[in-house]
Amino acid sequence: AFGSGPALHGFLDDYQANCAGAVPGRDERAAIDTMSVGVLGVRATGLHMWLSRTKKGTRMICVRDPNGLSNASTYGAMRYRASRWAQIGESPHHQFCGKARSPLENIFAELPAPPRLVVFNFLGLSTFRWLAADKLRQDLQELDRQLPKQTACLFLTTIPTYRASINRPRWRAQANLAAALMETGSRCRVVAGHTPATIAAFENNRAYYRKRSNGTVRDPYHANDAGARRFLKLRGNAICRGVVQALFPASPAPAVARLEAEFSLEPAPLPMAIPAVSLTAAGRALPD
Repeated sequence: AFGSGPALHGFLDDYQANCAGAVPGRDERAAIDTMSVGVLGVRATGLHMWLSRTKKGTRMICVRDPNGLSNASTYGAMRYRASRWAQIGESPHHQFCGKARSPLENIFAELPAPPRLVVFNFLGLSTFRWLAADKLRQDLQELDRQLPKQTACLFLTTIPTYRASINRPRWRAQANLAAALMETGSRCRVVAGHTPATIAAFENNRAYYRKRSNGTVRDPYHANDAGARRFLKLRGNAICRGVVQALFPASPAPAVARLEAEFSLEPAPLPMAIPAVSLTAAGRALPD
């Protein structure tokens, strides 16, 4: 959740108010609202790195930046001191490296109880790996083995970047992820961050990215706080429903039951043709 951590934490931490229009089930909203929310934003990583048990595979998570910078920012239940910055593997409460376990397994081992829900905010360095169906299935199968049995799972794919050339493969990876979740029978669900509306809002829009003093975009990959809040305006309802569907998959609420219907991801409004993906099972993506 690099760059969008504060906005995402604030949104989920006040689920009752932010999701009243999208999730009419008051009891479910109230139950979710009592849960503590923690957000961990980490420099460029992919899901396979969090699942790896090797030193090489976890390097981007466990090795300090060559410039001496901390590699994670923390919010809510993941923040243990005044500064939001932490170095995974060094900070006392973020010992997620080594012990013959993956970083993800170490997170669960550090917690007093398994979390009710884990939300993965990925495309990033998973993108090109997930263009290969076998690698994607491998990641999802390993994820299912490492998740505690009582923990629900939701993928929220990342905010579109400033450049179309970066977004094209990410759109394909997102569609592949949704299809693979269905095919593997994964417990995880997915909310699409790349949609025609978000692509139109973010692509080539300098207002939503960090800029240099001359006005040019300095970081085309990560939206700034204004961009994160715009994203939540566009995808907030889908996120709300994704959370309740992950936590209460048998919920009878009409707005939730409606999500059981099959629908297809529309191809992105980009020059490269991208096949639509029909989703009907656990891996269904969630519309507005």
